[in-house]
Order: sequence, then structure tokens, then C-alpha cells
Amino acid sequence: MLLEVTSEPTCPWTEYKMRSPLDISSGHTPAWRKLLLTGTLLTSCTCSVFSELPFSAQLNILTEGASVHLPVTGSLEGILTTSWFRGYDTQPAAMIFSPEGLPGPAHTGREMLGTQGSLVLRNVTAQDSGSYTVVLETSRGRRSATKQIHVKNSLQLMPLKTFPAAIRGVIQSELNYSVILQWVVTMDPEPVLSWTFNGVPCGMGEKLFIRRLSWEQLGTYMCIATNSKKQLVSEPVTISLPEPIAQPTEAEPMEPDPTLSLSGGSAIGLLVAGILGAGTLIAGVCFTIIQSLRTDRQRIGICS
Repeated sequence: MLLEVTSEPTCPWTEYKMRSPLDISSGHTPAWRKLLLTGTLLTSCTCSVFSELPFSAQLNILTEGASVHLPVTGSLEGILTTSWFRGYDTQPAAMIFSPEGLPGPAHTGREMLGTQGSLVLRNVTAQDSGSYTVVLETSRGRRSATKQIHVKNSLQLMPLKTFPAAIRGVIQSELNYSVILQWVVTMDPEPVLSWTFNGVPCGMGEKLFIRRLSWEQLGTYMCIATNSKKQLVSEPVTISLPEPIAQPTEAEPMEPDPTLSLSGGSAIGLLVAGILGAGTLIAGVCFTIIQSLRTDRQRIGICS
């Protein structure tokens, strides 16, 4: 006869009491042993909770207004602190959250820290498209990983007036030169105009002046116009350095056709053969002429 045994899930504390050979009843166990057992049980419960947390996959393409969860991939053991940055740059200006969990300069108010050090972005816009880098300080050292998201823009993009002129959304300019971006769309009532650089606010007003372009100012700019009726967004304009002009390649020198050169006995033999051939030809011509003259004389003698 088969017996079916079913077991109900038990709390780790109950399991530990059943397995532990120590009696933790009051009055029979020293205080330090109680503290040790309590810490061990709390650690086991915490680890079991962490192992049950959901792991969200990275979303590549989103629509505006959606939310995205960027998890920390890989092993979560030994992680001491977690910090997030916008883009590939881990400089303080690109920090979204510091290792202490505090908002950084690149925090827009729509980001929040999720479980296990993950990053949650709410109400994403097209400006949130790009890369996000997480830096982990672990017991074994420092490691980082980069996530990428792309947000489809559901708004009609407005053109910008630029100097120098943008070609297909790209301005090519040398360093230390001036660049001007200007909003030209009329709105009623008058809008509030704000500019972003790689998704980070960088200025206000109708025009954005970059008086002396530097390496740090190379990137993508957008303008957001907001009034009481609607919000308009400009086309993204990327400022980059001019592409290097390809130098014309020099034509490879062509080697002259090889000529037949003879020396020594071969040259002498060829020369002698040439002379004999020429002599034979001349002799043949002379013989033909003499023979023709004799034939003519014999005809003349017969006729006379």
C-alpha cells in the first residue's frame, strides 16, 4: 500500500527549531547564543526573499508614457553599493543615483531605485532614449554594465534653425567655434522653452548659444516648448566634429615592360645570324637581277 505524504511550507524559524540541537527556551541558553541564532535566522529569511524577487528583462523599444525596469544583471552576491549614470560616462554630472541612493545631477524626477539596485524610469519620453550605466561596488572589486533603451516619439517633431546649418540632423563644427540653435515655431499662448543635452536640461529661452564648442558639448540637443494647451518637441540635433577627409592614395608606379636583353655569346650569335641573313637576302636580290639581265640580252640577240 502506498502512502502519499504531503508537506506544507513552513517558516524558516520553525524549520530551524526542529533541526537545531540547541534549546533556546528562556533561562537555559546564554544571551550570546540567542543573539547568534536570531541573526542566523534573519539572514536566511532575507536571502530567501532576495532569491524570489522577479527579474525583469531589458526593454529595447518603448512608447512614450511607458515605464521601463533596468535590472542589475549577473550575480547579486557581494554587492556593497549601486550607482546609475546616464550614457557611458560615469562622471558626476551624468549621475542619476549615487552609491548612497541619493538623486544626482542627471536625475529628472522620473527615476527611482527598484529592487536589487535596479533602475525604474516612469513616463519615458524620446529624450530618455540612449544608454544607462550601472556601477557596482562589490566585495571583489568594481564592475559595470550598460543598458540601452529606445523610445518611439509619438509627437510631431518641430524643426530648429541652426548655425551652422544641420544636414540630416547633424551639425559638423570644429572645436572653439560658435554654434547656435533656435526655436522658430510660433505658439499661442507663448510657450516656456527648455533645452536638453543628451536628455539632461541645459538651458532656457528661444536660443541656445554655444560660444566656444568643446569636447564636453558634443552630443544631441533638443528643445521642448510647453504652454497651457500643448507641448511640442523639436527634432534632435547632434553636434559632432567634421569627419576627416580621406587623403587620395598615390598611384603605384608602373614597371616598364620587360625588354629582351642578351649579352656574351648569345649576343654575338644573334648578330652573326642577322648579318648572314641580310647577306643572303642581298645576294638573292642581286642574283635575280643578273639573271633577268642575261635573259633579256639573249632575247635581244635572237631577235637581231
